[in-house]
Amino acid sequence: MHKPYDITMKMLMDDDPVGWLQFLGFNPDGPVSAVKTEVSTVKSDVDKVYKISGRKPWMIHLEFLSTPGKKTIRRLLRSNVLIAGVGKIPVMSVLMLLRPSADSRKFNGRHVRRIDGFGVVTLFRYSVVRIWELDAESILNGPRAILPMASLANVPDEAVPTILRRIDARMIQETDSSTASTIMVASLLMAGLRIDREQIEDLMRRLSSMNLLQESSFYQMLLEEGEKKGIEKGIQTGIEKGIQTGIEKGIQTGIEKGIQTGIQKGLISFRETLLSLGETLLGPPDAVTRASIESIDDLERLKRMALRVLSAKTWEDLVNES
Repeated sequence: MHKPYDITMKMLMDDDPVGWLQFLGFNPDGPVSAVKTEVSTVKSDVDKVYKISGRKPWMIHLEFLSTPGKKTIRRLLRSNVLIAGVGKIPVMSVLMLLRPSADSRKFNGRHVRRIDGFGVVTLFRYSVVRIWELDAESILNGPRAILPMASLANVPDEAVPTILRRIDARMIQETDSSTASTIMVASLLMAGLRIDREQIEDLMRRLSSMNLLQESSFYQMLLEEGEKKGIEKGIQTGIEKGIQTGIEKGIQTGIEKGIQTGIQKGLISFRETLLSLGETLLGPPDAVTRASIESIDDLERLKRMALRVLSAKTWEDLVNES
């Protein structure tokens, strides 16, 4: 299922890639640029890839994890090899663990494979960053793009609301309204991995930057992402079907059917985004509520609900008043 923090992390990284690499313990020795992972066969598996240009260019492959994953290391290795094959330069993989529940004793920075009689045939080294072990003050005093990570750092749960208020105060003083609200939405989503929805709800009424929510380009992107992905996938599917059934007529028919299919897939993705965002802020929906949302075919209504989820007190309020 599509998770809001997936988009959050990618947006934050693109806002200041150099700041992020320094936050993770790397000092780029050249210009940093994002690499489009669409060029590889691991598009759905890769979170972010950056190229560090210079005399000896290299790439850094970033993956973040908030829940346990049985095949995490295997996926990390596969992505590393394929990215390096496309880029023709060395790749450093970094596994970012967002909370302790995502950790495993297997995440030790080394993956070794052996064959009896031959010994080691694969040695894969990667970096592991456990966000909860990092110093919150260093994050709070660092670049704005890493600020949402402060609530996941090495502080007790009861300190998280104070951290969010400090981020809010800094954003109001230092930056424009759109950036301020965007950083705060991201911060609240991250904090939702750690504190309960009642605290989130209370904070949202008190944080000054929440009054600027409508100007947040990130929140609008979050709402549009599911619709966009579904339509794009549907169009591509339609083209492929069209090619199979005939050149000109087939492609046109395929595109038309693909658009319709894409709209439906967009609705499905949007519902998943709404349910996931709502679960972070309102708690898990019951079976009746989930079924009700999954039956909504009105995209405009889903958008209204997504805007209201940040102020709704319960799932019932959200469903009945949207």
